[in-house]
Amino acid sequence: NEGQFEGCEPISGEKMAETVLKERDTCYACVVKCKRVVEIKDGPYKVDPRYGGPEYETLGTFGSYCGVDDLAAVSLANQICNEYAVDTIACGATIAFAMECYEKGIITKEQTGGIELKFGNADAMLQVLNMIVKGEGELGKTLGMGSERAAKKWGNGADECLITVKGAEAPAHMPHAKRSLGLIYAVNPFGADHQSSEHDPYYEEGVGDFNLDRLKQIGLGSPQPAYSLTEEKVRFAYETEVFYSMLDSAELCQFVYGPTWTLYDGKDTVQMINSVTGWDMTIEELMEVGRRRLDLFRVFNAREGFGRKDDKLPKKFFKQLQGTGPTAGFTITHEEIDNAIDSYYKMAGWTADGVPTRETLKKHDVEWAAEYLPA
Repeated sequence: NEGQFEGCEPISGEKMAETVLKERDTCYACVVKCKRVVEIKDGPYKVDPRYGGPEYETLGTFGSYCGVDDLAAVSLANQICNEYAVDTIACGATIAFAMECYEKGIITKEQTGGIELKFGNADAMLQVLNMIVKGEGELGKTLGMGSERAAKKWGNGADECLITVKGAEAPAHMPHAKRSLGLIYAVNPFGADHQSSEHDPYYEEGVGDFNLDRLKQIGLGSPQPAYSLTEEKVRFAYETEVFYSMLDSAELCQFVYGPTWTLYDGKDTVQMINSVTGWDMTIEELMEVGRRRLDLFRVFNAREGFGRKDDKLPKKFFKQLQGTGPTAGFTITHEEIDNAIDSYYKMAGWTADGVPTRETLKKHDVEWAAEYLPA
């Protein structure tokens, strides 16, 4: 609702490093070591280091979303989710949704089983989390289905509190400021996701030669004004989405390979893939892999009844941000998102309903998929 949490400093990465961080861990043979391991031996929220530690999104959803500024409580929430193999973005956002519904009187204390489910109540957050992962009680079973299904069950205006796209809860990045990311939230075939394209600040005026020289490798060289959603910004969103789509196909980490800030750039990625496979691919050919993957996602979605009607942002995102933070007063309009979606579809070679054309499928060497297109 506000775009900024006043209690963010106690749950920041800096505070973690100063207090509960035990070590940094990594995937096999990786030098990045992105994983934080925390340990808390004392107090009401004890945390076992075997379950790692909360990353940014977990701090954002169980912390900022839920109004909880207790790093130990958020770390324990992360442990519980890892223990039960539950996604922290979806789960934290779902609990925050329930908190807003409770505070607005959409659900009652009777429906929460007597839990005072208010923003900032760390004990309530953890209690509901345990109910969700164990499928306990009516509240736990309802929220265990996700916030969108819970909203349909509760009615009474609960849908006004949602931040879902295609049923997926949005990560902790505000599309009011990162507008091209907001576009990707809408059109991404599997819902709102923060790792399906590059984020706006890397293509804004004054970005610097390091990032710009890398983006030029995939044809992007005209940084845009901050907070804009121009035609060029849409192209930035689409082309970097294609690059990330290719990385996902190759099962490469986005902290190591990428089009801008990462350890290795596009040219390095091509060289590595060719060295491993013995191929002689160009960056353009690798980008075709990413386009092909997106096409097949959309064909699958179209076969299952998804189309432009589902490429939409939640109602909440079109409301003006409140509070006193740097994005206070920011808003998104339906018109700018609709126009951006039109441009995105044309760039991708899809119909006005967001479905790849037969010509596009043939161009990307997946013509066989045309038999699954809607009649």
